[in-house]
Amino acid sequence: MKTKTITLGPFLGINNRLPDFALKTDVGAYLRSAVNVDITNAGNIVRRRGAVLLQAMGNAHSLKMATDTTGFMVRGSVLYGITLPAYTETLLTILASDANMSYAQVGADWYYSNGTDIGRVNAGVRYPIAMEPVAAPALATIGGSLQPGQYQVGVSYVNATTGEEGAISDLAYKELTTLGGIRVTLPGVLTGATHVNVYLSESNGTVQMLHSSVVTATATIDLTTLATGRAASGRSEDVLPAGTLFYSNGRLCSFSGSTVYVGLPFRPGYYLPLSGFIPFTDPVTIAISNEAGTYIAAEKTYFIPGDLHDTSEQVRDVLPCGAVPGTTFAVPHKKTIGWFSKRGFVLIGADGTIDTSMSENVDITPPVLGFVNVTESEGIRKAAGCGYAINLENKAVTTYSDWDFTSASRKYGTKADGIYQIDTADVVSATVSFGKHDFGSEMRKTMPAVYLGAKSGAALNMRIKTPEGMDYTYQARSFSTDLQLHRVDPGKGLRANWFDLELTNTAGGDFTLATLSFLPKETTRRI
Repeated sequence: MKTKTITLGPFLGINNRLPDFALKTDVGAYLRSAVNVDITNAGNIVRRRGAVLLQAMGNAHSLKMATDTTGFMVRGSVLYGITLPAYTETLLTILASDANMSYAQVGADWYYSNGTDIGRVNAGVRYPIAMEPVAAPALATIGGSLQPGQYQVGVSYVNATTGEEGAISDLAYKELTTLGGIRVTLPGVLTGATHVNVYLSESNGTVQMLHSSVVTATATIDLTTLATGRAASGRSEDVLPAGTLFYSNGRLCSFSGSTVYVGLPFRPGYYLPLSGFIPFTDPVTIAISNEAGTYIAAEKTYFIPGDLHDTSEQVRDVLPCGAVPGTTFAVPHKKTIGWFSKRGFVLIGADGTIDTSMSENVDITPPVLGFVNVTESEGIRKAAGCGYAINLENKAVTTYSDWDFTSASRKYGTKADGIYQIDTADVVSATVSFGKHDFGSEMRKTMPAVYLGAKSGAALNMRIKTPEGMDYTYQARSFSTDLQLHRVDPGKGLRANWFDLELTNTAGGDFTLATLSFLPKETTRRI
């Protein structure tokens, strides 16, 4: 009989595309399954972080943390501003829909939309997403010094504090047959507006000039002389339609159904209804941008380079599959973006490099809807969502069970029963399958010892199965909170050609596994 130490590690994450007996490679070992664990940058296996209920409540979702302690959340068709971990809430607005909310930050403003409701939050106060255009104003003839001819009149809301001006109304027309003036009936009060701008053209002119700016709640204004202010924009603007929001190179945009609505540059909340849209043949599921351009997924994934509004460049097909709605994410400090596609995680580097390595290693059944949350703790920067987690440095993938969150952001998540902190040391049951191993020989073998290069707060368990139906679980003889070798003694009668190996923790305890070593004793028999 010959004895040879066989070592597994570093670990490369799960792979269910390779046969379960061919997971060991020249650079490391894949895992057949890895439930509730993460892979470190060095290829060690660590138990994932636990979750603890912070605040009980029903049906919370659409959590978005603006900072480590403040954010937004939806519950019962109400949008709240919240603080964590000491929970407080402030009602921002009652919604018409309880659908999942999307958010986009532009400067100090947070924009939100669930496909029905849409708006803006600034310093804890809710405002309309933009100032709605109003109907053409009613005009009446009065005395004045305007020359005879036809005049065009338009009005718009304005916020004198921020400088924001809403879309100009449809134009109203009034013809004067003698010297005279025009009385304009002004629109009513609008939340977020402080004044109404009034525009007037010259006699028989086509360009409207700013005539006056009057405080809201003013009923009428009399135009008896020509305007001397700046020209109106001349654009037929409107409020950006509700949908799923995203920000693309200075433009706040949305998509709904199979249409992407392209906002005006550096004028969030507004778009041009005659030209500011891009139609697709299938429903759009995600849209996300980096400095190079915008990625849009429908039945497949497209890339539009440069300015999203300039679609004269050819739209490029970059992936043959679509994406899971709600799963876009950005990686802080690295300018990396991504999403969960129908085939797994997609990562886009700052240089436009597309990483789809998960799809090469893991065959999945994607969810209908999901989210992805990026966190960094204990030296691991990862993205987690749709039941999977990926190390963003080495791209090792694992799975999460009992991860029934409805949303997650930074270090918090929502479930049906409340808000959780998701980076705690709370217990989590973990299981890792190393696949089947014959340790490089067709001969039958016994396994007198297994060595775990590990640290843990309790003894780890090793389950060993054979094709002959033997199935035994053995506990390590020792454990330590520092990384050391710990021995597992399998039963003396355990003998086979192949061994199916699985590791579990005790009582959900934390652990780190660096290496797994075996001392199989080879016999002279194949069968």
